Amino acid sequence: MFLENSHNKKLLNILILKHLLVITCLLFVSSPLIAQKTGVFYLKKVNGKYGWFKSGDEKKHWKYEGEIKKGRPNGIGVLSRRSVKYSGEVKNGIAHGIGTYTFKSGKKRVGEFRRGKPWNAKFYDRNGKIEAEYVNGKKLKTKATAAKKGNERKEKKSYQKLSPPLEIGIRVLLGNSSGDSTTSNSSLTFLLENFGLGINQMIFKRTSKKNNVYDMTNSSVDLSYTLDLSYIFDWSATAGFGYVYDGKGSIASGSTAITYESESVSGYGLFGLFGIEWEGLGGLIGLRYYSVDYADFKSTTTSDKLGIAYSIGSADLILGIEYSF
Repeated sequence: MFLENSHNKKLLNILILKHLLVITCLLFVSSPLIAQKTGVFYLKKVNGKYGWFKSGDEKKHWKYEGEIKKGRPNGIGVLSRRSVKYSGEVKNGIAHGIGTYTFKSGKKRVGEFRRGKPWNAKFYDRNGKIEAEYVNGKKLKTKATAAKKGNERKEKKSYQKLSPPLEIGIRVLLGNSSGDSTTSNSSLTFLLENFGLGINQMIFKRTSKKNNVYDMTNSSVDLSYTLDLSYIFDWSATAGFGYVYDGKGSIASGSTAITYESESVSGYGLFGLFGIEWEGLGGLIGLRYYSVDYADFKSTTTSDKLGIAYSIGSADLILGIEYSF
């Protein structure tokens, strides 16, 4: 009798241990410690390199919502940008595995993708009709028309790779100062990624105590580079250089009423900007320093030459806006 009770107790203990083990496993599996992390990231170019960041503009950058591993998009998630969205398996921010591309036009790409490219997938038009099919990475021959092939080429970049198109934009800057002399600057710059190329126009006017009137203008080519600081805070920093390539100078003597003019102009400008972006529109503030020399002044009425050069150098506060397309 004693042996039978002892045997039953052992069986009961074994059953209890099995149940505890099952419960422990279930609790461990559902524990937040091993639960898959999720998050939102944006693919954008910072300091000349593309990467995934927690801040961005979904109107310009690829946006990812889903599982995260090793600080990057990995697992099940959604990639979206403008007119295309991918839902499915993702590896290192690229469509890799089973998923679906959905286009704003109504077309779809469904199946298996490897490194963003179709592997075993079917392409459907907006009416659900198969347009193309890939098997083991090779496109099967179909009776697709040349027009359809042309459309496929146009959309190819949208779903195959997550390389954003080049970012372009424009920047407008205005600056002025007043006092014994007045200066004004205005510039228009075209932006491509982090680089800018533009034209700056400067006007300088001054009247001396002897009533000599100085009226100078010049034009310069501006080159600039913008450093995105969004990985630190929501600002950008821009540095630029301007080369004076054209201009005119005029000095009207208050005592002799003779006006001297010059088209011999040389000089440069340096400028720095800080900017913050909101909804694709950026606000800018900064300083522009310039150093310009005017030489070979000649009288407009006689053959007289002034014989001296006139130099201007100062720094102006500049304000502006920029817009990225």
